[in-house]
Amino acid sequence: MMKTLILCSLAWAFASSRSVCALELSENAFFKQLVGHWQAEGKLTGENNHLVTITETWTGKVDTAESFSIEGSRTMNGDTQTFSWAITHNVATDSFEAVLTGGDGQTIRFEGSVSEVAQVMDLKSITGNGSSSISVQDSFKAEDKNTLHSEVTFTGDQGQTTLSGTIIHQRVKAP
Repeated sequence: MMKTLILCSLAWAFASSRSVCALELSENAFFKQLVGHWQAEGKLTGENNHLVTITETWTGKVDTAESFSIEGSRTMNGDTQTFSWAITHNVATDSFEAVLTGGDGQTIRFEGSVSEVAQVMDLKSITGNGSSSISVQDSFKAEDKNTLHSEVTFTGDQGQTTLSGTIIHQRVKAP
């Protein structure tokens, strides 16, 4: 009985240490794919067929075992600004938190999840009076790890889609 208890304890400790190691973003299959230099372009369509064109250049890198950063510049309808994302893994909740900071210093906080198997990151931010939101789903399609698709959706206070579209990111240079 004692041997069984010790073996179970060792197995649990080994499994726990392996899961902690697996949480390191430098080893996370999704984040490993984001490291490097990227260029992107896309279009978002809003209410009354309002069109927003977007081009970006950015660099992704692992900062620490539990944080990843993206820094770059974005041009939307001719207006260029810098931006950065700080993405961290919350071990206690096994969720991801991302803070987007614009060139004006304003921040938007997102929460979400990452699937290493499906190669998808889902992020959502509650905005405005708490009834509107911004959702971003980043995914690698098929075997192409040099193309990242970002599906972006803004919803209004009544739950209506106010702006949505796709941004396609192409790897320019791997690390």
